[in-house]
Amino acid sequence: MAKTYTLIQAQTLTSTAASVTFSNIPQNYTDLVVMVSSRVSNAAVYGSVVFQPNGLTATSRRLYGDGSSSTANTGVNAEGVGGSATANTFSNITYNLLNYTSSNYKIASVDWTGENNGAESYLGISGHLISTSSPITSFVITANTLNFIAGSTFYLYGVGGTRATGGTITSDFNYTYHTFTSTSTFTALEKIKNAEILLVAGGGSGGSDASGGGGAGGVVYSSGQTFNAGTSYSAIIGAGGAGNSTKLSAGNSGTNTLFSSVTAAVGGGAGGGGAGGSGSSGGSGGGSRVSNNAGTSGQGNQGGSGNNASNYPAGGGGGAGGAGVAGNFGGNSQGGNGGVGTNAYHYWHLATGTGVVSNGTYYIAGGGGGGVSSGTGGAGGLGGGTGGVISPNFSGNATANTGSGSGGAGDASGTTGSGGSGLVIVRYPSN
Repeated sequence: MAKTYTLIQAQTLTSTAASVTFSNIPQNYTDLVVMVSSRVSNAAVYGSVVFQPNGLTATSRRLYGDGSSSTANTGVNAEGVGGSATANTFSNITYNLLNYTSSNYKIASVDWTGENNGAESYLGISGHLISTSSPITSFVITANTLNFIAGSTFYLYGVGGTRATGGTITSDFNYTYHTFTSTSTFTALEKIKNAEILLVAGGGSGGSDASGGGGAGGVVYSSGQTFNAGTSYSAIIGAGGAGNSTKLSAGNSGTNTLFSSVTAAVGGGAGGGGAGGSGSSGGSGGGSRVSNNAGTSGQGNQGGSGNNASNYPAGGGGGAGGAGVAGNFGGNSQGGNGGVGTNAYHYWHLATGTGVVSNGTYYIAGGGGGGVSSGTGGAGGLGGGTGGVISPNFSGNATANTGSGSGGAGDASGTTGSGGSGLVIVRYPSN
């Protein structure tokens, strides 16, 4: 759903004033709307109000009536009814300025209603041409030859445009999303409340020699965030663990993902390499042949263990949605499957085009499959890489920007794939 009105500035008079000025108008909206509820300090039926974008006068075409007759004429200012004749009665004016940042002349429309219980009650509309190619950065509203009285109110709204910059911006019916797939900056152009942040750390890589799959990077969700106007926030994307071709070695852990002061998502654990290689813990733990490496509480799950017996099947790396599966040995040895990724943020990924889709549902942060020297390599956990076997002995890469782990290699000379890089998504209500 498109954003409607955002209040930029507001003024309520506590004493009489001849004019009101809005300065330093931000340039990130599509259109401007000024709303006025006012009285002026004379005893006539009404007093006119003049609108001057950038302090300029404008050519206008007006049509108005008092209930018994109507008048059409051409003027040089944007006029509306200020209101004055009846005590405690205010008149209302709405001024709409389209495409106010353009390098062309601007078009505005004004509608106003006068007092409804005076001797004469006016209702009018007008269209205006503002003859400037400069963006509108200020507004002067004047009570023509009069004063506005205390209690008159003036509101400046922005319509459309962007509330923040940074990342790839998308939206759905309810939210605006900023997606970061590489390290960058989010800058709020106005104060934004009730924002939410999703962080996914880089996934780990699997080890070599019938070894464990890499663990998925940690997943962190934070709600109720407030971003202050003009403030920039760093989105630091964790890298996936690099692939490894060194014999009998563990994989590499992924690195953390951070957004400003939000708690970091922990990088995925490395898969263990070789018979004694235990791998490491992380956002989700790496798989191995000898141990269940732990995940970080609230961010992921443990990796699966394996066996040093026949064909050496290793465990899969842990995923954000489930633990890595232990390797299975027997007549057809199989490396353990990687832990499933999480689908808790399906609608985030649907709106941003991120994640891995399965049967219409989006997942992130799956574990890598465990390797095996002979048999079947473990499957990756929706985003995670597949485990290797002796032929082919290399393992699959994880999907980029899902924080998933890569698979473990099939034998000592095998090459492991790389863990998936991380992700940051910021979203906030569009209205």
